[in-house]
Amino acid sequence: MRTERKKEGAVISKETVRKLREEVAFHPGPMLSLYVATNPADPNVVDYAAGGKHKPYVIRAKDTLKALGVPEGLRRRVLDRLEHDVARGRTRALFATEDTIESYDLNVDLPVVDLAYGEVEARWGEPYVLPLVLALDEYERYAVVLLDEERWRLFEVYLGEVREVADAFRAVDPGHWRQLAEVKPGTPVGVAARGGSGRDKFDRRMLAWTHRFYRQLAAETGRWLEQLGSERLILMGVPEETRYFEELLPKAVRERVVAHLPLPAGGGRVGEAEVLRRAEEVIEEVERRKEAELLDRVREEGAWGLETVLESLQQGRLYVLVMPWRPEGEVWVCPETGYVALDADRVRQVCSGEPERADLASSLVELAGLYGARVEFVRGDNADLLNREFGGLAGLKRW
Repeated sequence: MRTERKKEGAVISKETVRKLREEVAFHPGPMLSLYVATNPADPNVVDYAAGGKHKPYVIRAKDTLKALGVPEGLRRRVLDRLEHDVARGRTRALFATEDTIESYDLNVDLPVVDLAYGEVEARWGEPYVLPLVLALDEYERYAVVLLDEERWRLFEVYLGEVREVADAFRAVDPGHWRQLAEVKPGTPVGVAARGGSGRDKFDRRMLAWTHRFYRQLAAETGRWLEQLGSERLILMGVPEETRYFEELLPKAVRERVVAHLPLPAGGGRVGEAEVLRRAEEVIEEVERRKEAELLDRVREEGAWGLETVLESLQQGRLYVLVMPWRPEGEVWVCPETGYVALDADRVRQVCSGEPERADLASSLVELAGLYGARVEFVRGDNADLLNREFGGLAGLKRW
C-alpha cells in the first residue's frame, strides 16, 4: 500500500525523532534522500516576479534526480510534492521510496550540507539522514512557562518552531487563578501586613496557600519537561513571580532555567509568534555562551588541530568532537580500512590500495559515529575562535 506522509508546520516531537532514527535511517534501500533550500523570503528560492509560482530549486532538483538515476515514477511524485506544497520553512528534508514519502520542513539551516548556492543535495541508495539527525542533536528543546495572573501557559520551542501545549495546567481550578491574582507571591511568608491581627492571619493563610499552589504548579512543570524532553526552561512574567516560582522548582528542574523574560504586552493573551520571537533572542545568547564554555574546557583538557584531532578520533581517544557548522576541505581515505588523513602519503603508509578523496565534513561525522564521539558544533564568533586558536577542529579527550 502506498502512503505519503508529511511533517510540517509543527514542532518535531520526540516520537518523530525516534521514528527518523529507528525506521527511516535503517529503511532498506534504495531510498532518495533530498535536502532543499526552501526559504520563501529568498528570491533565489521563490520567484515572486512570476507570482510566487516559479521555484528555481524544483528545476535543480529535477536535473539532480535524473542524474542520480532515480526511477521516473518516483521522480514525478517527488517533484510534484516540491512544486505544489507551500514552503513552510528554510529547509526541507525529504526521504522517498516507491511506497512512501516522508518530508520535514524546518525553520533552521542544517549542519554539514551547504544549500546556500546549490539549493539541493540528494543521494540515491542508502538513507542519508545524517544532516537532519545532526540538527536534531544540535538544537536544544526549550520550554517556556508564561506566568500570568489570569492563567499560566506552557510553550515548546524547537528548531525555530513554537507550539503551545494546550492542556498544560488545564487541571488547575479556574477559581485558583482568581485567588492568585489577589496575592503577591513575592511577599515573604510570615511578614505581617498592616490592617490588624485578623488581616495578618488572612494574609498568612493566603501566602501559605500560594506557596502550596506554586509547588503544585512546579511539580506539574517538571512532569511536562520530562514528557516533552525539554532540557532548558525559560520563565516569562513579572520578575518577582518568576523568581519566586523558580525557588520552588525541584532542583533538577531549577537547574534547567536559563533565563527570565518580562511579561509581554497582552499578558496571557500573547500569541505564539511573540513568544517565539522573545525566546529566540535568549536562545541564541544561551547557545553561544554554551559553545564558549565548551571551548574553554577544550583549552584546559582537550586536543586541537586538524591532524591531531583526526588521529585522536580514530584512536578512540575523543568523546566529544568540536567542529564548525560547515567545515570546508577534503581528506584522503583508505578504501579498504576507512582510515582518514589529511595527506595522501600518510594514508599510503597504512593502505595497500590507492587513497581516495573525501569530503572533510562528512568524514568527520562518520568517524565520530564510528568511534562513539558526540559532535558539537560552534558558530559565529566561536567558530572564528575555533579556527584562529584551535586550528579549526578540537575535541575533549577520554584519556
